[in-house]
Amino acid sequence: MAAITIRNLPDDVVEALKQRAKRNSRSMEAEVREALTRLTMGEEIPSGLEAAATTQSRALRRTVSGQEINAWIRANPPTPQERRVMDDWRKDLDDWRSIPPDQHEFEDPWEKAARLRKEWLARQDASATSGDTE
Repeated sequence: MAAITIRNLPDDVVEALKQRAKRNSRSMEAEVREALTRLTMGEEIPSGLEAAATTQSRALRRTVSGQEINAWIRANPPTPQERRVMDDWRKDLDDWRSIPPDQHEFEDPWEKAARLRKEWLARQDASATSGDTE
């Protein structure tokens, strides 16, 4: 087997290797050999910061069951306004599905919102004007 010598290794790196070797009940040489072997085999060896971030992200991750979601939905029913929005979306989707696929015309959502806003403002102006003449 070949041997390598590493010069000018910072003291803090040597200390960290010693601590890591101690945690893994190995000599420092065996720890370096293991780390280099794992690294050359394509295995990532996370730094302390990466390991801490992974641990923290796992702690923050939470699985929510379907039963919990359904219970939350039952406990928080949609408001009348949310129900109207859902009905409007459902109607738009049903209207869109009734058009044969080769005849679909795409309307940009931003342009549609601008058009609907103009129509709404026109209705507001018309109702305000009709209210003034009465």
